[in-house]
Amino acid sequence: MHGEPKSKSEVLKVTDGTLTESDARAMLERMRWPNGPHCVFADCGGAEVYRIEVKASVRKDGRPVPPRSLFRCKACRRQFSVTKGTIFEDSKIPLRTWIMVAYRMCVSKKGVSAHQIHREFGVTYEAAWFMCHRIRYAMQDKTLAPLSGTIEADETYVGGKRRGHPVWKERIQDEINMGLRPKAKHPRDEKAVVFGMLERGGKVRTMHVAEATSQTLPPIMQQNIDMKNSRLITDGHPAYRMTKKHLPHDVIRHEVEYVNGDIHTQGIENYWSLVKRGIYGVFHHVDEEYLGCYLDEFQFRFNRRKASDAERFYDLLRQTEGRLAWYLPPSQA
Repeated sequence: MHGEPKSKSEVLKVTDGTLTESDARAMLERMRWPNGPHCVFADCGGAEVYRIEVKASVRKDGRPVPPRSLFRCKACRRQFSVTKGTIFEDSKIPLRTWIMVAYRMCVSKKGVSAHQIHREFGVTYEAAWFMCHRIRYAMQDKTLAPLSGTIEADETYVGGKRRGHPVWKERIQDEINMGLRPKAKHPRDEKAVVFGMLERGGKVRTMHVAEATSQTLPPIMQQNIDMKNSRLITDGHPAYRMTKKHLPHDVIRHEVEYVNGDIHTQGIENYWSLVKRGIYGVFHHVDEEYLGCYLDEFQFRFNRRKASDAERFYDLLRQTEGRLAWYLPPSQA
């Protein structure tokens, strides 16, 4: 029979719960500073720092503080820890818990809810919710390089039907029969609009938009697509009609067919199915002002779909810099 390995890898320690606080700090230090620690203060940036070992202690409120390493810059003489300037800064939750939650969010293909984090790791629901949003903040695409090649663009609608919502076609027909101008709204009008662009074989980029019109979508595509080296494929939505002036544009008319050779939007529609299964099946309800953050999470995992779980997890740890004091929607930050 096979016994326990004498020395466990970091990822194995994360998955089996044996990761210690010192292991978590060493992991974050190596991912954040692959060439050695340096001063994290923006007005200094000194390359010469030295380590200070701090013994375990107990705070006045009775909370134990494990032994840890601090760093001191030789230039500005200020002290800092490995969590300074990251999403983990000033958190009373142990770093090992943060690391394990981040791993769960990286490997769960459809996401993991804050209630599940609350149950698994013994933190309050409020703390779990905030942890998840801090991690989603780190999952944001930091490069935003233009997409190129064959690009599939499509819009979708996210949200549930209102309880007792009548069948919209019957309401419209009833109003027409009574000689009235139809006022019944399509159920889709009650949902949030999400627009996405998929580079075939490459990355996807999605965002929550106010509406899908010829005034809102073309500027987004011009900002995110390399117009000189791309070919666009969309459905017959009128918002895309003027796009052919800027780059080659093929249209697949879903009223007639869904695939015509290599002209189709099956790739981006497959991605929409993944997003919706996660939102409806895992999160159940997402407030519209936070929808963009959940889209960042799905986008982060999809864009690293060819990487292993460990590689995806390490990619996240490498981009945890950026302080999030409290979460605000991007429009209010």
